[in-house]
Amino acid sequence: MRTLVLIMALLGVTACGPLAQNQPSVRVLEGLANAGSDFWEEKTDPREVLTREMIDTAPNDLLLFAPVSEELASVFARTSRNGDLIAWVSDEDVSLTLYDGILVATRGLGNDLMGADVGLVYRSVVSGRGRTVRVHDYLNGEDQIIRSEYACNIAVLRSETIEIFQRKHQTRVISETCTGDAGGFRNLYWIDAAGMIWQSRQWVSPRVGAVDIQIL
Repeated sequence: MRTLVLIMALLGVTACGPLAQNQPSVRVLEGLANAGSDFWEEKTDPREVLTREMIDTAPNDLLLFAPVSEELASVFARTSRNGDLIAWVSDEDVSLTLYDGILVATRGLGNDLMGADVGLVYRSVVSGRGRTVRVHDYLNGEDQIIRSEYACNIAVLRSETIEIFQRKHQTRVISETCTGDAGGFRNLYWIDAAGMIWQSRQWVSPRVGAVDIQIL
C-alpha cells in the first residue's frame, strides 16, 4: 500500500479553499507527509499512521481492506453509490463493490469475483438466521464466465463490541457458512442494531481467499 500517495491525495483534496492551511486535518496530513523518507517505506501499513481525525475529515468515506493471507492493509475511498451498491477504490486501482456491506465484485486482485447474486443474503444476515443461496461469477483461463452456486446457513455467534480507530460499535457477529460444488467458505459480519455492517471477513475466490473489511 503506497500510504504516502494516499495521504498526499487526501491532502490535495482537503486543502482546497483560502482557509485550508488553518484546518487541523491539513496540519496533521502535512506533518505525516513531511515526516521524512525513513518513515515512508513501501510497506507502511496505514493502520500505523491513520487517525480518527484524518478519517473524519477525509473528503470521501473510507474503508480498510486486508487480505487474510497478507500482513498489510490498504485504504479504499468511496467513489460512487447507486442505491445500495457502493463502489470503493484504492490508490493502486483495486476496487470493491459492496451491496449493503456484502461483497459482490472485485477488480485488480487477480482471481477476481466478477459478480455475485446475494439478493437474499443481507436480509438473512440482519435477522441472524435462515438459509440462502448465493451465486458467484468468475473468469476461467479463456475469459469465459464460470458460475458457482452455494447454499448458505446464517447464524448468530455472539454479541461483541468492536473499536475501529477510537470509535466503538455494539454489534452481533453473524456467520454465513456456504457449500457448493466448487467448495465451501464461511463469511463473518459484525452488524449493529441499525443493520450497518461495520466489519466483515468475506470470501473472494480460491486464489485470493478471504479479505477483512472495516468501514472507517
